[in-house]
Amino acid sequence: MQLSSLVALLPFLAIASASPVDRSFGKRYNGVRIKSNRNGQCLSVPGDAFGDGVRVQTVDCAQAQKWNINPGSGSVIHVASGLALDAGTGRDNNEIVKLWTSYPTLFQQTWYLTGDNRIAITGGDQCLDQGSEWEGTQTWQCTTGNTNQIWYPIDDNGNSLDPNGGGNNGGDNGGDSVSTPSPSPDVPVKDVYPDPTDGSHRLHPNGRDDLCVTVDSAKIDSGTQVNIAYCAPNDSDTSKYQLFWVTGGQKGEIKLREFPDKCLNSNVAGGNGQAVWIDDCNKASETQRWDYTGDKLRVDNGGNTCLDVVEGSGKTAQSPYDIEKRLQTWECFEGNTNQIFTIKY
Repeated sequence: MQLSSLVALLPFLAIASASPVDRSFGKRYNGVRIKSNRNGQCLSVPGDAFGDGVRVQTVDCAQAQKWNINPGSGSVIHVASGLALDAGTGRDNNEIVKLWTSYPTLFQQTWYLTGDNRIAITGGDQCLDQGSEWEGTQTWQCTTGNTNQIWYPIDDNGNSLDPNGGGNNGGDNGGDSVSTPSPSPDVPVKDVYPDPTDGSHRLHPNGRDDLCVTVDSAKIDSGTQVNIAYCAPNDSDTSKYQLFWVTGGQKGEIKLREFPDKCLNSNVAGGNGQAVWIDDCNKASETQRWDYTGDKLRVDNGGNTCLDVVEGSGKTAQSPYDIEKRLQTWECFEGNTNQIFTIKY
């Protein structure tokens, strides 16, 4: 990539160099494609082999996979896999971009979608850049007038979406109170199981008592993500990763029944769109305290952040059970059924 003169950083870098901020934009861009100004193609992983280290490139938009990307600072998530867009070190020119397990607030995974359609590393000087045919999709120092660094979130009709938060993102979970359907109408309905009689419960997304909030991959290592899988019978090993000590009106930690030293954790400082995970319980941690009102699970830190089903997320094949939908934290909105979770008594 040739630079004809000493680069001058765009004014937005004054914003991008700041710490992540609480975003007040009214729209969320879930399940959108990201189109390059340079070649008219869209950000994607060629083929359907997803995993850590798989390079992200551009392909014809009709074949491109979808992403969750939102105005302001946060992770850029590959919908089909739940993996994050990762910039390597995030500090050098000509680094490839790739999929990687999402670690909320990790420097090289925290991007800033600016008002002038740049996708920049928050707190750095690198931008997502569509280089030559040989360079491909890469990072490069953010440069005034460099149109290789312009990217457009687009909807299913190919319409560009306003990075300042306007336009239709297909999620309809914006600042206004909305009424949305069950977050999982595309997932076939299966069996429903009663909770044990010891006071532990499964957490179900709205209208789907056959789906459960579940720790990924039957692992309890700190940092293991928590998402949505099919519920399992009480006598199955899988139920160990779905049964929590939680009840309506509860405030405090949400612990796994079988592993009471493991608690549901969040990253509210990272802004909207952050993953949730299991961590060692820590009573001093505000991010592990939850206020369960009987429908919403709100992080009990004095803010306004709720557990939320990622709109447009789909199945991720895993062992020993698949993930059907992905979870995140998002600003709480009344009427948003993606933020309703129920338990059965």
